Amino acid sequence: MRMRSSAQESELQAHELRAELDELLRASRYAGQRERRLTEAIQASPDRQRPDGELVRQLAQARTLREGLGARCIQLSDQLQQLEHDLRQHPAQAPRFATPEPPPLRPDIGALAGRVTTLHRSGARTEVADLLAQAAARLTPDETTQLAGLLARRGPGEASRQLARSAAHTAPEHAVAVLAELREAGLADEAAELFHAFWGYPATALPALLAALERAGQPADGATLLWEWGSAPTPELTVLAAGLQQAGRHDDVRTLLRQAAGRPTADLAALATDLPAPLPAVLLHELAALRPPVELVRLAASLDHHRDLYDLLLAALRADAARHRATLAALRAAGLPTEPAAPARSRRGRR
Repeated sequence: MRMRSSAQESELQAHELRAELDELLRASRYAGQRERRLTEAIQASPDRQRPDGELVRQLAQARTLREGLGARCIQLSDQLQQLEHDLRQHPAQAPRFATPEPPPLRPDIGALAGRVTTLHRSGARTEVADLLAQAAARLTPDETTQLAGLLARRGPGEASRQLARSAAHTAPEHAVAVLAELREAGLADEAAELFHAFWGYPATALPALLAALERAGQPADGATLLWEWGSAPTPELTVLAAGLQQAGRHDDVRTLLRQAAGRPTADLAALATDLPAPLPAVLLHELAALRPPVELVRLAASLDHHRDLYDLLLAALRADAARHRATLAALRAAGLPTEPAAPARSRRGRR
């Protein structure tokens, strides 16, 4: 087996650093978005002097995560800058018996890039958008990446990002494959644009996208999507949870509802009411595990007029009565039931 030269090793290391940096930058950006949303939720709280304790805890976690990711990004960026400087000084030489190089660029892709550039310079933005949408639908993921690379290098730069966004509107399997190719090619901005466009997927389409990411070996992307969807409006969140349940993605349902557990009590009560069975039980089980006694009592009070939901919360608490002793005691102190409602007896049974 032929040994790599030190320069080739450096090129490989630089490629790996670029990929890792792309992932970290993406994660840092979404952690920042999460931090801003939590801050807005706290500021919008009716009692800003005493904000929701769980929201405060999640905000601290999001801030710590963002700061840690930012520090790591700086470290990787410095390493990558030094490696790239060394490679410019000592470029790698192609091995005598090199493996086959990538196939040459298809002439029509080069012509397509030229057409986009000409239209852009003439101010024909609508025609550029149409042309890029057609290209995203017609080209293979590798060809889409080649075109994006040409546009990124030769301009207009915004067209390469627009092409990436257009790829998000193709079939999920195709869009995910384009995402992988863009990252492999080191087109970090274009990959970020495509991934960000996934936020525009409606709740009904997200299960198929999550499945495509899972099959492509990118479950972390799916987890990031679910993390953000945990703060979606209640009607959209309900549709997504029901769709995931119907698609058999039960782990995703639990992850989604766990992310939603940090919402204000009124939102949680509305969510429990809107979710189709058996999802309210899943949500209330997560809440029983995550929320402190004072907040669980507040939730129980808001569910008291929905006795079926109240009993589901009680069942989650009573399943581990020792752990939830303080919560059950607080329910009694508040005059709320700590025993499930007795089943109604039929007329026949009373005779």
